[in-house]
Amino acid sequence: MATLITNNVSHVREDLGDVISRISPEKTPFKTEIGSTKATASQHFFLKDALDAPNKDNAAIEGADASFGTLTGPDRISNFVQTFTKTVQVSGLLQAVNTAGTKDEYARQVAKKGAELNRDIEASLVSANPSVFGTGGTPGKLGGAEAWIKTNALHGAGGATSGFSSGTVGAVTAGTVRDLTEDMFNEMVQKVWNEGGDPTLVIAPGKLKQKISGFLGNGTKYQDANAKTIYQGVDYYVSDFGKHQIIPHHFMSSTTVIAFDPSLWAVATVRGVRKVDIAKTGDSDKKMIITDLTLECRNEAGNGKIADVE
Repeated sequence: MATLITNNVSHVREDLGDVISRISPEKTPFKTEIGSTKATASQHFFLKDALDAPNKDNAAIEGADASFGTLTGPDRISNFVQTFTKTVQVSGLLQAVNTAGTKDEYARQVAKKGAELNRDIEASLVSANPSVFGTGGTPGKLGGAEAWIKTNALHGAGGATSGFSSGTVGAVTAGTVRDLTEDMFNEMVQKVWNEGGDPTLVIAPGKLKQKISGFLGNGTKYQDANAKTIYQGVDYYVSDFGKHQIIPHHFMSSTTVIAFDPSLWAVATVRGVRKVDIAKTGDSDKKMIITDLTLECRNEAGNGKIADVE
């Protein structure tokens, strides 16, 4: 007589684990490190100023009358507000049945979409997106950090950054891609230093973070025999112009490195993240997660970037 085995029957209960795993990256280092402020209109204005160049010949004749030069006020710059949304709609039956990994699928979906919204915001803040004035048929978009940084931008052949001009942040033109080098990095931070900036933080996509870890500098990578650990990564790079923390970033351009001073940036929020119940029209529950914000770039010349690299 043949032995009855599990494959021959149809009433073995399903074996389904009670944990839902998610490993998608959720860190938002740029948004986390920069400041925050309030915006009250769809176009957010802010101000920047600069000192006159140093004058080594600033000398007055003894007893002379005061001589008055021309004074200048601050420059007025702006960015447009972008509305970020995520929506959830879950049927009443799905909420009533017994689901694995959660007791409330509606709440789980809301939390998941909230995490996705946060990632969308970070990706927009560090992007090369130009700013867009919103109309009835066009959504407003904020100009991202990569599009703002113009003064200290190192591009490949044919590449260029328009920066802020005439009320908008222009598009970035991609150039010929070349290898990232230590000399490029030092040239970039020197340019920022020349402008008076202090770019203490550097964000780089994973591949370029590895390239930075390969910089030789004056250091020697070493192995701790007792701990059986080899130290290869570089979390801080000390140049002639300061100490720079190197942070890997999941959501930025794969061909750009950005060095920034967090005190020169802020997220300007009109409405904070809200979870709005949508009118019930059937056997489902609906919710919209929404926020409106923009990026305040207080002085782009205090930051730098290396574009068109691999």
